[in-house]
Amino acid sequence: MLPQGGSTHSVITVALSANIGAAHERVWRALVDPSERVCWDERILGAVDLPPSSGQRHRLEKSHAVASDTRPALRSVRYRFQLASVVLVLQDEVVAADRRDRLVSRISIGSLRFDQTMTLYDEESESGPLTRLGMKIVAQNSIPVLGESLSRLDLQKWVIEYADTTLRQVRKFCEAGT
Repeated sequence: MLPQGGSTHSVITVALSANIGAAHERVWRALVDPSERVCWDERILGAVDLPPSSGQRHRLEKSHAVASDTRPALRSVRYRFQLASVVLVLQDEVVAADRRDRLVSRISIGSLRFDQTMTLYDEESESGPLTRLGMKIVAQNSIPVLGESLSRLDLQKWVIEYADTTLRQVRKFCEAGT
């Protein structure tokens, strides 16, 4: 059965990885702690207040706070995210976390939606700790944007840039020892 539009290419899959000169635990904490995400991701302008739950409101600001508990609760966090010159809301919903080795999220940025899987592997290195961070993104073939569709090629370029930028920024942050 063909997806709507008759194309056999219903999804775009991009997989990239980076070696990070930091301990596995350090990289994991950078990924799962929302207060660290606002520190390393330069595209994030700050967190968006979440709807009240149990009478509490949560708000994160850009800071260098490090959480002591890095167990990734299944959670959803929203950020103000700058895409080129446009500010959108990025929602990051963690749907699975396996033994500090694999983190699966559903991401939406405006009308862009994709599944993101981050995997961490310890690598051998004589010069100190080294963690390989893999990032796989699976996005729909086309995305409606203001009454039109973003072409498959444009979307693929954007997904590659998003993954590459994310990996570079995590590496820079973790290797700085922050």
